[in-house]
Order: sequence, then structure tokens, then C-alpha cells
Amino acid sequence: MKFLFVILLLSISACSSLPNSKIAQTEYGEFTYYLSGDRKPTVIFESGLGDDMTTWKPVIAQIETISEVFTYNRAGFSGSHSHNSKRNGAIIVKELKALLESAGVTAPYILVGHSLGGGYMELFAKTFPDEVAGVVLVDPNSSKYPERCKAQKLDFCDPPSDIPSWASMFLPSAVEGEIKGFAKTHSQVNAINNFPNVPLVVLSATKNSTAQSSKVSELYTQMHRELAEMSFNSKFIICDTCTHYIHKDEPSLVVEAIQWVKEQQQN
Repeated sequence: MKFLFVILLLSISACSSLPNSKIAQTEYGEFTYYLSGDRKPTVIFESGLGDDMTTWKPVIAQIETISEVFTYNRAGFSGSHSHNSKRNGAIIVKELKALLESAGVTAPYILVGHSLGGGYMELFAKTFPDEVAGVVLVDPNSSKYPERCKAQKLDFCDPPSDIPSWASMFLPSAVEGEIKGFAKTHSQVNAINNFPNVPLVVLSATKNSTAQSSKVSELYTQMHRELAEMSFNSKFIICDTCTHYIHKDEPSLVVEAIQWVKEQQQN
């Protein structure tokens, strides 16, 4: 668990925005976002826990030449602040929806989410199914993992629910809130069964440092495979050379996944 918070601190210490980013006011607060390109549908990038918008730079550089792209900093990162003290999936999805409207970014969207951001994008797709053209989940967090993990009697099944006192001195309160809201986010995702039947790609890494054993690693992969089954039109791709950050290790895999989703829309 301590390793998780060290990684978070290293990530947040380098928080920044992409060049030519803008700031928008919404009913929920003030958010920094990046918008580029002009071809629809718009590709929405959602970062994982502890990451800001710059995590997507290797992918955005290629996608913005073929499609409009949008990414932003969630509350707690550079230039973004929310009036909401609680930080869980439902609140974050509402904030993103309001930000898209404020920035004039119209549906339909291709949603791309990494890690916990994948959970947020899954919830967005379930909450606003008519506004989604496709989804790409990059080594996503699975809301059903804790239950399955416990059923197999593995270790470290529950998501973090709090942070050490030493970490709270460094982490922005909103990021701390996302950690505390982990379980709530899981319950919100699980509460909605209907995933839109849109093109879906799930990318899964096998060199995942969070996996403590081969059984845990196998369960991660199986849960990712099952996420791909949410749509009848889907692809499940394993990267044996990738760590949790597939979009940094092999950005071409994410680019190809987005391109495939766009092609499905054209067929």
C-alpha cells in the first residue's frame, strides 16, 4: 500500500497541463482542459488515479491529427478545483459532463480511460449511453474485482479506503477524496448493468506491478477479459511487454484501438 502512495506523490509533484490548455468555469468549479483537432467523434481522455492530463501526451500527439481530442485535469490537479468535497465516480462523471458542455464539446464521444479513469469512463458510458460512440479501457480498474478476489481467498482484495497521515500532508484533498471514494465508485459502476452496445476495446497489461502473485495476475487478466464482454462488438488485447501504463509503454496500441473504434462507426 505504501508503494501506491509513493507513486502518487511522484506523479502529483510533476502535475502540469498541456500547451494551449484553457480554463472553464462550471457549476461544480474551475477546470483546466485541452481541446484540439476538428474531426468527430471527439475522443475524451480520462487519466488514472494520481495522474494529470499530461499522461496522455504520447497518444494525443497521434490522435489529434485524425480526430478532435479532449482531456482535462480532475479536481486537485493543476488549475482544477471543485466545490464538491466528496470525490467518487458519479460526482466526477457529472463534473466531466458539465465541463464538456461548458467547453462546447458535443456528443457522441469516444471514451478512453486508464486505470481508475477506466472505471469513470465505464460509469460515464452507462450513465449517458446515447452520447457514447465507443470506449477504450486501458488496463482498467474492475469494479467487480474485490468480490472475485475474496471469493478466491487472495490477499489485498479491497481498494484503499483511506491514506496514511504522512501522505495526507502531500496529496491534494481532492485526490485524497478519490482514494476514499474508491469503494463508492465501485458500487456506482456495479449498480448499472446496461453498457451501451458500442465498439469497445480493453487493453490489458501482464507486467503489472500491483499484482502480488500469479493468481492475482490471472484474475486481473480475467476481469479485463470480462469487461470486454460488456459489448457484442469488442476486442480484448493483451500486452505482454507492458506495465500498467500501456499508453506510455506502447502508445501505438491505444492509437490503434481508437482507430478501430472509429472504423466501426464508419462501417
